Amino acid sequence: MVACGALTVAPGSGVYTPQDLAHKVVGLDYGNGTAYAGLQMLEGAMPREAITTCAASANAAERFAALMRGEFEATVLQEPYITVAVKAGCRLVSTTFFYGTWVADPDVDSARQAAFLRAITRAVDRINQNKREYVRYFLRDWAGRPEVDALMPEDFDLGRIQVKRPGPIPEADARLAWEWMASWGILEGSFDPASQLDNRVAQRVAEEELSAA
Repeated sequence: MVACGALTVAPGSGVYTPQDLAHKVVGLDYGNGTAYAGLQMLEGAMPREAITTCAASANAAERFAALMRGEFEATVLQEPYITVAVKAGCRLVSTTFFYGTWVADPDVDSARQAAFLRAITRAVDRINQNKREYVRYFLRDWAGRPEVDALMPEDFDLGRIQVKRPGPIPEADARLAWEWMASWGILEGSFDPASQLDNRVAQRVAEEELSAA
C-alpha cells in the first residue's frame, strides 16, 4: 500500500499553503505514518523551530472531528477522511505518499510468506485495473459514521489511491528513513543494515520461487 496523507485545514481557515502553518498548531498522531508524513510536509516549508505540533488521536474520525472543533489549525488525514474533509469544505494544503510495509518474523514458514506475497500481488493487479470498484472497502471499514456513510464511490479522487507490487526495502531508503527519524529523536543510534534489514525470509521465498519456476 502506498498511503496518501493530506495536510488538511478546516473551512474558513486562513491557511492556504504549508508555509502558512509556521508557528501554528498541527495535530499529529505521534508514532504513526501520518505523523511522519506531516512532519516531512512541514519540514519542507519552514525551519524546524517553526513547526508546532500537538498529540492527536490515532483514529482519523476523531482527528477530523477535533479539526472541525478548532482544537488545532491542521492535521493529516488519510482516506476515507480526506474525501470526507473535502466534501465538508476543508482545504488540502499539501499531500504526500508514503509506503506501508509488512514485516515477517524470521520463523515464518517461507511457503506461507510466498503465498501471502502472491496474494498481495494479485490484489494489487486487480485494484489497479479498476480502483473505483475497490473504494467500497473504505466505506465498509468505516461504516456507521454518518460522514462516511454519506459518501459514494464517485466522490473519491482515484489519484490518491496508489498500490504497487510488494518488494524489498532498498538499503538506501531504509538508511535515509532511519537517519531522518533519528534527527527528530524518534530513534537512537546509527543505522545498521545487518540488524535493520534482515532479509532471510525474503531470500528463502525468492529461492523457493526460483526453484519452482
